[in-house]
Amino acid sequence: MALRRTHIASAEVIMMGYAISTNQPLPIIITETIGVWIGSQLPDIDQRQTRINKKTGIETSMFTLWGHRTWSHSIWIPALLFILARYSSNSPMLNGISVYGYKVMGYFYFTLALGYFLHELLDAFSVEGIRWLYPLGDRKIIRKKGIFRYKVHSMKEIMIRYVSIIFIVFELIFYLYKTLK
Repeated sequence: MALRRTHIASAEVIMMGYAISTNQPLPIIITETIGVWIGSQLPDIDQRQTRINKKTGIETSMFTLWGHRTWSHSIWIPALLFILARYSSNSPMLNGISVYGYKVMGYFYFTLALGYFLHELLDAFSVEGIRWLYPLGDRKIIRKKGIFRYKVHSMKEIMIRYVSIIFIVFELIFYLYKTLK
């Protein structure tokens, strides 16, 4: 498990790059930032020591029964989230919140699913690997070599986090420059 801050930073840099490159308005970018922020933390709900489990307590303890990187780190959860996002974004009741004329909840649903998937993708590059097809296959897919392979709390993981943060700062500067121009 990469550190929570690394998951958030790496997911946010990808989302911000996409949002800025497609010239999305600020209310949508803010909504997407919140969606990715939440989604990038959700897969670790199956660990007792995570912040979400410490704050909620018994409600999330059922997720810890199978162990870490089982159900919560399989391809099925983000696939289900993308299907639910597609349905919810087309529903007038679930996508009814409007900010400055923009229906923002559809963006929130999709970026929540995106953040979840990006968390799993980052964990797939870790030494521990993940089980993409759990419970159909209990085999962990682990990268043996590679420049992006990292250990938790290692210098590589810290570099991933700080490089992501630097890119976020550059993206924000670029967005402000482009907007104020």
